[in-house]
Amino acid sequence: LLAAALVGTGSSVFHPESSRVARMASGGSYGLAQSLFQVGGNMGSSAGPLLGLALVMPHGQGSLAWFALIPLLAITVLFRIGTWSKMRLRAAPAQAGTAAPASPFPRPVVMRTLVVLLLLIFSKYFYMAGINSYFIFYLQHKFGLSAESGQLHLFLFLFAVALGTIIGGPVGDRVGRKLVIWVSILGVSPFTLLLPYANLFWTS
Repeated sequence: LLAAALVGTGSSVFHPESSRVARMASGGSYGLAQSLFQVGGNMGSSAGPLLGLALVMPHGQGSLAWFALIPLLAITVLFRIGTWSKMRLRAAPAQAGTAAPASPFPRPVVMRTLVVLLLLIFSKYFYMAGINSYFIFYLQHKFGLSAESGQLHLFLFLFAVALGTIIGGPVGDRVGRKLVIWVSILGVSPFTLLLPYANLFWTS
């Protein structure tokens, strides 16, 4: 639990600044840049069940120590990216001392928008955490699948999330990010409601 809390703390510190760096490096294709930034985490999550199947299940929990090499590589890469972004910020015209622009929207609109965003984000991650934690058990209980087969099904689900992330950015650049956000989160609802009634083929 302590390790999970540390991961969450690091993630909350990392994401806002790294999103700004991704936008800085985008060349104007903001949606695509955000998609590429996010898909790294999605691909890592989708690889988790496969790596668990290949390493942890046959070799035990001690094999998890090898995964510590991946963050060490990431630290090296991020150190280089941090140096690059610092140089870009120094080269940009100084904005120090200028007041932040006032929001064009009244405060009630801003607060209402933030509440809607929080509800959407909470519903999305509540759903994702539920699938991540219980999908394998659901498949074992309902269809009698093995743990190995359940891991492969979880990989398919998480890989689809990563694929959707890559597609969503360019689509958002073209049709608008607000529409993509609403459709991508609310569009899940009918599939979720139908899942308990689907056979193995349609569940897959």
